[in-house]
Amino acid sequence: MTTAVGLADVAGEWGAILVSVRLAVGWTYLGVQAVTGIVFMRWLWLARTNAEVIEPAPHRHSPTWAVLGWIVPIVSFWFPQMVVRDVWNASNPQRPRGTGRLYPTQGAELVSWWWAAFLANQVLSTIGGRLTEDAAIVRDVDTVAAVALVAAAALVIMISARITAWQTNPR
Repeated sequence: MTTAVGLADVAGEWGAILVSVRLAVGWTYLGVQAVTGIVFMRWLWLARTNAEVIEPAPHRHSPTWAVLGWIVPIVSFWFPQMVVRDVWNASNPQRPRGTGRLYPTQGAELVSWWWAAFLANQVLSTIGGRLTEDAAIVRDVDTVAAVALVAAAALVIMISARITAWQTNPR
């Protein structure tokens, strides 16, 4: 009987360790997400401000919405994408000049792909967090959400690098 109790004690300790590791990973992920979000919003605000200098044509939203667009409920589903698209179009050296309007420019569909991947991650993460019935389905939803997050991250890195290059070396 003491062997069974000993095994239960060891299993309980391992379970507690796994819970602790999972909590640590969760908090670390949340911290990284918060810092990354703040850095990106700062970059977007600066890029939006620069875009207005590069191309004075009216933008759909003020630089303030480069930050508020992420925070204000409901509009957060489309304002950030609109701000990034306007910054892309204003910063692109191949844009039509002197028209007084921000016309779509080549490659702007990259912004749409980024936004679709970002929203897919947000929706799937929410769904995965609410599913508790079937662990296999939760795992599958979480996996697809993670793939969408990686895709969104790769795309936003490409977008921000291109916009930064355009704004740093305008033609």
